[in-house]
Amino acid sequence: MALATYLNRSVARNCTLKPMEAEHCAIHLVSGDNVLGRCKETGIRDARCSKKQLRLQVNLEMGRIQLKVLGVNPCGINGAMAMYHTECELRHGDLLEIVYGRHPYEVVFTPAPETQKDNAETTPEEQATLAMEIANKEEKWDSVANGKMLIYNSAGLAPSSKIAAYDMDGTIIKTKSGNVFPKNTDDWQIIYPEVPQKLQSLHKDGYKICFFTNQGGIARGKVSLEDFKTKVKNIVKKLGVPVQVFIAIGDGYYRKPLPGMWKHLLSEMNESVAIKLDRCFFVGDAAGRPETGKGATKQRKDHSLADRLFATNVGVCFYTPESHFLGKRAEHWNKPDFDPSSINNQTPQFEPDDVEFDTKKCEMIIMVGLPGSGKSHFCAEVLGPKGYKIISADTLGSTQACLNACQRALNADKSCVVDNTNVDVASRKRFMSLAMEKDVPCRCFVMNVTAAHAKHNIAYRELLETDHSPINDMVFNMMKKKYVAPTMDEGFTSIHKVNFRPNFSNEEDEKLYKMYLVEK
Repeated sequence: MALATYLNRSVARNCTLKPMEAEHCAIHLVSGDNVLGRCKETGIRDARCSKKQLRLQVNLEMGRIQLKVLGVNPCGINGAMAMYHTECELRHGDLLEIVYGRHPYEVVFTPAPETQKDNAETTPEEQATLAMEIANKEEKWDSVANGKMLIYNSAGLAPSSKIAAYDMDGTIIKTKSGNVFPKNTDDWQIIYPEVPQKLQSLHKDGYKICFFTNQGGIARGKVSLEDFKTKVKNIVKKLGVPVQVFIAIGDGYYRKPLPGMWKHLLSEMNESVAIKLDRCFFVGDAAGRPETGKGATKQRKDHSLADRLFATNVGVCFYTPESHFLGKRAEHWNKPDFDPSSINNQTPQFEPDDVEFDTKKCEMIIMVGLPGSGKSHFCAEVLGPKGYKIISADTLGSTQACLNACQRALNADKSCVVDNTNVDVASRKRFMSLAMEKDVPCRCFVMNVTAAHAKHNIAYRELLETDHSPINDMVFNMMKKKYVAPTMDEGFTSIHKVNFRPNFSNEEDEKLYKMYLVEK
């Protein structure tokens, strides 16, 4: 009986793309694979539409369509842009634009599947009650983690499994003055005339509108918190749509590109409604685009990659304001110098992989590497267990104290390792002279880590609140500028590259490490 019911339902149901414009005809889809584009069957002659623009896998039993974008130009799904190779699910009532902003159709299953809502099913009476509760919701401010993040909930805000997420400055608003940074909290205007209508359309289609903005100026005292709160409320009022605004104050886990604001939305700020990542997107202007054009057509380079990397970290599609609101083509952008997901602990420890240790022979090893390159981790994990005395200015306080400690170790016929940055010839020479004086061989171990990788490691250990000394950008850049690669002419018996091989206390730490943690 159950099988007969299944067959009857499958045969009885059909799927149609119902045109929203008079010049188009209905497109009848078959169960399984359908490829749509510029052809006689659709009647679409638009040159922007590829002959194979979309692939639609139709499941009549479930009342679902799995979509994949095949064309070079994006399509539109409920007002959101879907780029080349994007895959997502369509349901009864969804709005599909074959090309973004063009050729709109409504997805219609007949009969409609029994369950269509992302949230739990409700009766008409329950829906009316829920709508009244939402309408009566008042605006509210919340504070998280001792004020590290603020959240504004505007009146009438409702939870949803679909999130339309945006940066604020340079994405929703721009300055009236034309300055990069606003002169005051009144120095703003909506960036494009299309913005309010776009957000209102998404809200009507069931999206929850959220803003995620970094506002370090509040923590530094350059921006008044109360003035900024007023500014946020005025922006939301101008848009005419309920918005939930997440504001990261200062550095740390809540600042983009880190995922803290998004994670808090998922766990605490959506009234237990599960969010479906394949039905969410993020729009921001910090997209890593280079400077282009000259004179009147000149476009400044983006100040960072924070917005694009934030979208990558949380696992949603990313768009620039120009592509999302104006339908412009995706622009060229510069990828980050370091991809944390590429790091694993299976990499050979040394290059070349033939380093030997004779525990019966006294020697000195001089480590070389920028702050954050993993010298101390390597010394503790590899050299310490082999009996080497680890000597570091971080614990002893000065270079002279390190020299004295090396001398004591060598006098006792004990091998030692100098765990300092040793980035230039002069700093290495003082320890090399001591090794020559004591007539012991001295090898050099160079951390095979780029500057971008080292900065990532610094950001990671600061998030874990380890006992490492904090390293600011000024100190790091000074070290980077001073760096001179070691050579055999300095007197080393050999020089070896050391690859970074992380280990993690738990799965969550590993997930955090493999996210983008640095904005540029």
